[in-house]
Amino acid sequence: MLPTPYLPQLPDVVYHYCSVETFFQIITNHTLRLSDIEKSNDFMEKKWAIRQCLEHIKNNLNNPAYPCARQPGLAAQLLAELEQQIQQYNTMILAACFSSERDLLSQWRGYGENGYGVCIGVSSGTEFTAAFRRAERYLGLKGGVQALPSGLLFHSIQYTTQEIETICMKLFCIYMRWLPLRTSVEKAAAELARIMYPALPFFKSHAFSEEAEWRCVYYPELPAPPYKNETFDEQHFQRLLSAQTVQQELDHFQMLPLNYRLRQNNLVPYRDIRFDTLEKPFIRSVTIGPKCPLDRETVKLFLERYNVPLDLKNIYLSDVSYR
Repeated sequence: MLPTPYLPQLPDVVYHYCSVETFFQIITNHTLRLSDIEKSNDFMEKKWAIRQCLEHIKNNLNNPAYPCARQPGLAAQLLAELEQQIQQYNTMILAACFSSERDLLSQWRGYGENGYGVCIGVSSGTEFTAAFRRAERYLGLKGGVQALPSGLLFHSIQYTTQEIETICMKLFCIYMRWLPLRTSVEKAAAELARIMYPALPFFKSHAFSEEAEWRCVYYPELPAPPYKNETFDEQHFQRLLSAQTVQQELDHFQMLPLNYRLRQNNLVPYRDIRFDTLEKPFIRSVTIGPKCPLDRETVKLFLERYNVPLDLKNIYLSDVSYR
């Protein structure tokens, strides 16, 4: 029996490191932004996760601990087709990134504008409960694996290769059962890539483990390129796209329509979620970066001005010694 991936406890608060400009936008608009992860600072993560997954499957095709070893020739065909399919697969993934640590040097350097930014603590223990359970079901491969996760997913990043290997091998062996009678190798590989792809944002190299990262992820319901002229349904694509351009309610958040911003001569898709519709306060703390010129009193007045009440005791100055 294959091992089950490790599933952590949901923290009460998680922390979003950002620039002062982004902090200003979050508070004045009462929104949190989920941006296309392919066009973020972490765009190489997907390639790393794909490589880890494919290498592990290749190394275990003949491992008797896995059912695929009973048909190594067929397994090799499925792997070869999967490698081609998943390298081409590139559907949109929108995400917001957090840490379980409030005052972390690596986060200030990587995401807090080199110490000149702020760190916003948000209520995860209540507001992301449904998204966390949804992610547990998906990453734990509980229930049917033929359906993609719908709605928000919220989960910690896994930094060990064992976690991604477990999920990849379990999925690979499940789809091996489809062969050779139920479907073609090409169709099985295409479906396997479609189901496996949403797991990729939750895995990073152990080199980043200090970040203690959590992610809120959303998958817009859009077909993944490349689009084949003989099979692509333009009208269906337009209907799916239209569904992403209207406001919708998601886990008590109001998700605003799909929009775009410019970043380094590129168009970055995003959807904002409004947190002022929540029953309980969403912003739980603000930590001022070690190089940031803001003072606690000004931050408190700014938050009050935009109806985000926060006690002064929950507005911190960073204790990090920054060089």
